[in-house]
Amino acid sequence: MQITSNEICNTKYIQIYLTEDELKKQEIKEIIDKYKKEKYSLAIFTTGKENYPEILKKIIANRLN
Repeated sequence: MQITSNEICNTKYIQIYLTEDELKKQEIKEIIDKYKKEKYSLAIFTTGKENYPEILKKIIANRLN
């Protein structure tokens, strides 16, 4: 799992990148619930069984081209 966070104009944003298997874990669900309760704007990206850091590199590379 990888989490990125940012705050813009007093709005807190969280992006969580994880695999489908990680999303099923109770500890991950608790982390997500914690951010929801703290009123973060939350985005969750799942990648199946692939390695999400590699997918992030592909997304970034595509945006730069």
